[in-house]
Amino acid sequence: MTALGDFSSGDVLTAADLNAIGDWQTFTPVFNNVTLGASGAVTGRYAEVNDLVFYAAKLELGGTGSVTSHITLTPPAGTADSSTTYATAHQGWARPTGGTIYHAMGFASGSAIYYYAYGLTGSWTGAAAVNATTPATWNSSGIFYCQGWYAKS
Repeated sequence: MTALGDFSSGDVLTAADLNAIGDWQTFTPVFNNVTLGASGAVTGRYAEVNDLVFYAAKLELGGTGSVTSHITLTPPAGTADSSTTYATAHQGWARPTGGTIYHAMGFASGSAIYYYAYGLTGSWTGAAAVNATTPATWNSSGIFYCQGWYAKS
């Protein structure tokens, strides 16, 4: 039997199959436009229920790590449906310098989940791509955490 709730009509399911639907699986998140420092780390988990994927991921920049451009996350399972059929939800927070925490929202499109910080301080207001200098310039204590769900295409 296939794990994680990917069953076909007519399949005979055991109690173990039913209990496994939506079980959390660990994965190594791929954060794009980020280089981890020596003490940096990424952790993540996801669960699938049919074509829906729920995830949580964390990035700890560490050491001489750097952010070069817009931080995106590669979806942990399949590709995200980029049509307007499903209203997906992605949220998180960025703490680039180990101090202030900034709210982040995102959207999924194909092979990436894009995150934007929201704020009313500094040189930006409203939404701006989480990148090397927004919401603040990242240092070795920077952390980015995100979670959400999407439908696989």
